[in-house]
Amino acid sequence: MENVKAFVQNTLGCGCDESVFKHIENERNAEAGGVRLRNHINVGNRLLVYVVDAEGPDFVRNHVADLLEAGRKERDDRNFNRFRLVLVADEDSGVKHEMDRALKLSKAVDEKVHVHIMDNAEVAAL
Repeated sequence: MENVKAFVQNTLGCGCDESVFKHIENERNAEAGGVRLRNHINVGNRLLVYVVDAEGPDFVRNHVADLLEAGRKERDDRNFNRFRLVLVADEDSGVKHEMDRALKLSKAVDEKVHVHIMDNAEVAAL
């Protein structure tokens, strides 16, 4: 699980206490918000991370609201501190522009919900 720890610390920039990394779960091909996740990650029962392939702006329009809602609900139900949604997309796919719009409209986003858009190389080790 060192790959998950490195991803969370180095790629996501999480400053979690070292003790949090004693428990890591990385479930592949899980489901949340009606979408198949690439990874469903639990770090120390404190940080929840969904990693999902975002094929383009239509994916954001059609699925991100449900993913944000599902992640926030799971975070709250399981008493996690934070939820991070990682969308895997090419830089020029239009996902970032559509995501900025979706974040402004979402009621699921609070100070403990973070969204990252990354390319495939940044999440390949998971």
